[in-house]
Amino acid sequence: MALDLDPFFNPESIALVGASNNISSWGFIVAHNIIQNNYTGSFYPINPKSDKILGHTAYPTILDVPEDVKIDLVIIIIPAVKVLSILEQMAIRKIHYVVIISGGFKESGHEGDILEQEVCRFAKENDIRIIGPNGMGIVSTRVNLTAVMWPVKELKQGGLAFISQSGNIGTIGISVASRRGIGLNTYVSAGNMADLTIADYLEYFGKQDNQTQVIGLYVEGIQDARRFVSLVKEISKIKPVIILKAGGTTAGRRAAHSHTGAITGDDAVFKNIMQNAGSIIVNSLEEMFDLFLAFSNWIDWEFPRGKVVILTLGGGWGVMAADECSRHGIRLEPLSDNAFERINDLLPPFWSKGNPIDTVASLNLDALREIMLIVFEEMPQVEAIFLLGIGGFSFLANLAKSSPLIPEDDKANLDFIIHAEVELFKEILALSDRFRKPILITTLLVPADSPGVKYLQSQNYPLFSSPAKMVQVFRYMVNHFRWKNRI
Repeated sequence: MALDLDPFFNPESIALVGASNNISSWGFIVAHNIIQNNYTGSFYPINPKSDKILGHTAYPTILDVPEDVKIDLVIIIIPAVKVLSILEQMAIRKIHYVVIISGGFKESGHEGDILEQEVCRFAKENDIRIIGPNGMGIVSTRVNLTAVMWPVKELKQGGLAFISQSGNIGTIGISVASRRGIGLNTYVSAGNMADLTIADYLEYFGKQDNQTQVIGLYVEGIQDARRFVSLVKEISKIKPVIILKAGGTTAGRRAAHSHTGAITGDDAVFKNIMQNAGSIIVNSLEEMFDLFLAFSNWIDWEFPRGKVVILTLGGGWGVMAADECSRHGIRLEPLSDNAFERINDLLPPFWSKGNPIDTVASLNLDALREIMLIVFEEMPQVEAIFLLGIGGFSFLANLAKSSPLIPEDDKANLDFIIHAEVELFKEILALSDRFRKPILITTLLVPADSPGVKYLQSQNYPLFSSPAKMVQVFRYMVNHFRWKNRI
């Protein structure tokens, strides 16, 4: 029977036990997040010492909330020893969903373990489902809910479901995701997983939640491994499952156990099993977020062979990218005769005459766009273009505008250069969409440096800081497509 987790992620009303006006308390931060981010439902702060919390009427207990009010979800952020009494109040009010942020359970030792067992036993007897305990809360952008122990605002709504056994990594991670323009559907800080497990979340987001397109997991240990692997194999056929695994070394296992009480396993064995089941195993949070952003743009595009063309504004970038392609099994497709002839007419005589296509620092922006069009038109087998070293034109123009040595009359021409590069990037995005083939971009420039790069970021377009990161992400996408289609 499928789990019904909708009340966690689509609640029409929430009671926050431990809500506080004390700015230095977690109860304040969680309440402030919920209110500031415009939660769409009804909010009931619970605090026996306050009549109002951040302008909202507060109640001493859940039982004091008017009887005609239906509470869908309770969030608890009070000492562990008091949690069981809150669940007893929930049972009286027939509330069946709770997020227990409170720590002091299994992760804290023997007494905490006993307390967690008591809470779980009562919850099971009264049909109460638990996220946590010892987590940092949940996010659901579909109802503007940000019930987490970290200041978060202005999350972008999208198709990513992110589940993390580390609350700290998870909440900082969703902040980073927001800054990078990655659209979030839901986030769960799984905590000790006393009731709901990683497998439960995977099943819900993978099989029941149509708003989720990509699932990201940070895991330290897996409960019910057989079921988890089976779910990964089933869900990877329809949605990418991206996993970052920690706690595989002796030191990591000790740290994970003291952190969430997790039972962990050997990294190499885990990676082999999960890759065979179709998941994508990444090596860092940065890789995970790079891949999230790539899938958010190109999730339905096809990469059966991993054939690419490298287009670079400098030779060194091309050499580095070619090396990375060789290491990861990405094939540099030889230029066709027609493509060679057309490109040869555009570039200086001393260009590289092959793939990588080195434009030898040509300042001709129109030539860049034309070369990409030629590749897609004349070489239909190519699945992606790797574009390296862009953004420099608007960077130099932007820098020159602040120079006292350049006459003011000449600075108008600099604005034209900036506009021209931004227009080029608009055409690049349109070209990629037209042929349904990604143009992956590597640049060391940041939006503050380059108006062109700033434009790309405003479009939530993937940008990579090195050829290695760019090629690795494309390799992940090729592997996923080939596994899904059994190529």
